Amino acid sequence: MKQGILWFLISKKIKEHILFQQNISHLCFKKMKYSVSIFLAVFLVVGCQKKEKADYIIKDAVIYTMNENNDVAECVAVKDGKIVAVGSNQAVLQIYTSDSIVSLNGKYMYPVFTDAHAHFFGLAYSLGDCNLYGAKSVQEIITRLKIFREKNSHRLWMTGRGWDQNLFEDKQFPDRMTLDSVFPDIPVCLKRVDGHAVWTNTKAMEAADVFKVKKVDGGEIVMKNGTPSGIFIDNATTLIEKHISALSKKEIIELLMKADSICIKNQIGYVHEAGLEWWQIQLLDSMIEKGLIHTKIYAMALPTKENVNYFLQHGWIDKPNFKVKAFKIYADGALGSRGALLKQPYADKNTYGLRLIPADSLRYLLTVLYQKGFQVCTHAIGDSANRWILQEYATILKVGNDRRWRIEHAQVVDFKDMECFGRYAIIPSVQPTHAVSDKNWAVERLGTDRIHYAYAYQSLWQQNKRLALGTDFPVEDVSPLKTFFAAVFRCDYDLKDTTTFHIKERLNRIQTLRGMTIDAAYAAFMEKETGSIEKGKNAEWTILDIDLMTISKEDLS
Repeated sequence: MKQGILWFLISKKIKEHILFQQNISHLCFKKMKYSVSIFLAVFLVVGCQKKEKADYIIKDAVIYTMNENNDVAECVAVKDGKIVAVGSNQAVLQIYTSDSIVSLNGKYMYPVFTDAHAHFFGLAYSLGDCNLYGAKSVQEIITRLKIFREKNSHRLWMTGRGWDQNLFEDKQFPDRMTLDSVFPDIPVCLKRVDGHAVWTNTKAMEAADVFKVKKVDGGEIVMKNGTPSGIFIDNATTLIEKHISALSKKEIIELLMKADSICIKNQIGYVHEAGLEWWQIQLLDSMIEKGLIHTKIYAMALPTKENVNYFLQHGWIDKPNFKVKAFKIYADGALGSRGALLKQPYADKNTYGLRLIPADSLRYLLTVLYQKGFQVCTHAIGDSANRWILQEYATILKVGNDRRWRIEHAQVVDFKDMECFGRYAIIPSVQPTHAVSDKNWAVERLGTDRIHYAYAYQSLWQQNKRLALGTDFPVEDVSPLKTFFAAVFRCDYDLKDTTTFHIKERLNRIQTLRGMTIDAAYAAFMEKETGSIEKGKNAEWTILDIDLMTISKEDLS
């Protein structure tokens, strides 16, 4: 295939606009009809009137505005970092002129992409860990760890992320003995792909002094022959992770800057960071202020004592490029590690999953955060967890409210519970790539009945006519194009397996693009400044040489 150019343009001022280019495969595209009738108020006094001066003008584009009517334009004018006109070439150029007029020659312009649920810090840390993503066996993991150890012999702990027992032939959790046989003298802690379980060796368990611990509220210590096997799930992971030798501040800053570069290269302008401690909030704030991070962050604070005390006393952080207006709460664990809380036992194990927060603590938090005006974003995956959170939200929220409380993942939601999303204007924040990644084993966990209301994105969309779409990176790939692909086509991105998963629950192209732009902005109270290409909003967009409204899955993959 010929090589084309992927353009990512984010502009504040003409002197500050940044043009990112990245090679991608050249993809065919079709001409679009322009619908420009309602964009630009032309005052019909152009005659001899002097044109207004814009900082720059982009013309000859196919502009998917994602405004209320999903109109398509071809020209946009920018002044002082704001869009001052959008419409047809003729309409805009009748009013504005500029010393900098750029023709896109038919390329496609979209509102800047937002990842509505991700872990920016998690991505940064994963860049410093041994990469275990996609490993098909324990032996492959051991091989990767040996290579990692050779390159990082100075480290006091061996850390890694990305293993998934569902990819192993036996699909069973590994144990500490395997790690002990290769790494007997250094603590090893390996985070599962979903971040909800860790696999450790004996040395790590001794360092954490966990052999006497029998029970952890909201967590599980997996046992084997009466002793801990080395697998710790959900709240039990803290027993190990709090003892890991910390990276230096300099190392963390370097990793965060690498994570930022990855987001920019993937055309992501905004990230909703799904859960930070106070020191992480302070560090991100400082780095963004200094210009070390260019991705704009909408952060959710974890309900730690330090965070709760600070934000209840001082209120939100609301800066142009960094905002903290929400709290992230965990109701349950993940489906892959059987921590998601189900109403009936798992189909492949006699367990219901885990409740990660006591009911009284949840109720207190929701009440206080509501009174103080904070948004609440609760992780809920299992059908029991989703029903529980929906019911708790319903006791506090009023019908038709504008608090924009969210449920993160909303992965398994009984159809009978879905109407609660619409009644109380609760936003489902979902990650389409999860549906594709999980499709080969989810039915084993849920059985043939429950699977029908799992990853039911179209049904969820119908409740409020909007979804916020994200990736959950580093759990999934950062790429927003893979998010689009998974939402629309519901099959593997590489097309090695073209089997679709619950195709009736796929989203259409407009629903998906809105979920990555304007609906994601709405979920962060930012729809008046970003999310669509409209007059008065920030001049922020992504420019591609592919038409997401027509491209086939073969050409997009």
